[in-house]
Amino acid sequence: MTDTNKGKRIFLILNCIALGIIAMNLTAPVHEATHLITQMLAGAKPEVLAFGCAGTVDGTATANLDSGFWKVMFSGSAALMNIVIGTVLLIVLKKAKLGPLSRVLVLMTTMMHYSMGFGYFLRDFFLYDPDPDPDIQQGDWAKVFENFDGNIVLRITMLVIGCIGILLVFYIAYRQAFHFIKDNNDKKERNRVALAIYLIPYLVNAVVFTLVEMRGPVARASMESFLIISPIINIFGMIGFFWGYMFVAHMVKPRKDNVYYFSPCAEKKIVLWIIAAAVLLFDAFVLCPGIWF
Repeated sequence: MTDTNKGKRIFLILNCIALGIIAMNLTAPVHEATHLITQMLAGAKPEVLAFGCAGTVDGTATANLDSGFWKVMFSGSAALMNIVIGTVLLIVLKKAKLGPLSRVLVLMTTMMHYSMGFGYFLRDFFLYDPDPDPDIQQGDWAKVFENFDGNIVLRITMLVIGCIGILLVFYIAYRQAFHFIKDNNDKKERNRVALAIYLIPYLVNAVVFTLVEMRGPVARASMESFLIISPIINIFGMIGFFWGYMFVAHMVKPRKDNVYYFSPCAEKKIVLWIIAAAVLLFDAFVLCPGIWF
């Protein structure tokens, strides 16, 4: 992406912001829908599906929740699904011939699914409370750890897997960015591309989705809990985008081999912007407030 025309750079950024919004909607709601579907398969009665949470009516599950399978899956299935989807998308990213828009979208969605899935393993090692007050464990895998009485071997194992997974996100961000960079040694080009596909969408998503989720069930139930959970997910949970930018643009020596594939799309894509705006409006007025059953 060597074109330095100001208009082209603006279109590039707008396209990547739109793709980032769409990618987030292909990640967080999928996570919550997995929770809901899994718990319904356990016989629980659905209560709500929202952008940032999903829930069933307590005490309505008919499955044996004391079995090892349901101890993991009832609360922990969504993070596992994120990792499965992230792995499938990574294979697509590496094997498929993708166009300039679809490649950025698949890259962002891969990183988001991996960040969410592995992030729960890493975060919930620290979030687990052996004596929660009130008696509700915060965090999907903190609840799984509680089901196993805080088993330290399980917690450390998941912490290690989580750390490795987040490092994998950093690696993907660094390596894949160079498919969009024609001259690896051109620092201005590296900065321009990494800014567009990583840093700006990351910052926009962190702000926008924190604001729209203020209409959600978690914020309505407890603004204090929301102000803790939302930054963890929107800022720290997607921190791979920030470090992807830093590694590509500033901190790590550029790749020696040229793997340039396709510049990110820097053309005016009004339809894409309209789709992203429509998705965001759906989030703000339908999905974030929640679909109640």
